[in-house]
Amino acid sequence: MIIIYQKKLQDFAKKHADAANSIFTWRKVVQEAIWEKGIDILADFPKAKLIPSKRARFKITGNKFRLIIEVDYADKLVEIRFIGTHSEYDGIDASSV
Repeated sequence: MIIIYQKKLQDFAKKHADAANSIFTWRKVVQEAIWEKGIDILADFPKAKLIPSKRARFKITGNKFRLIIEVDYADKLVEIRFIGTHSEYDGIDASSV
């Protein structure tokens, strides 16, 4: 899969050094993945949560940070829609951010 807006991940990892390893691992798995439907995401990340509108939520560094992506399965694109702290996540709508 091709990850769009990777700079969001890089900037977040610089600001939150404790998230850097988890982000690096997540990115590596996604870049090697071939996702054709939501169940494929869960095969790679069993604790992920599928969200309507072809989105998924991931817990980064345990449950300290949250990552939301939107997937274009046909074009093999993963767009970073949000990455932030758990409390920042509580203040957004994951299906429309």
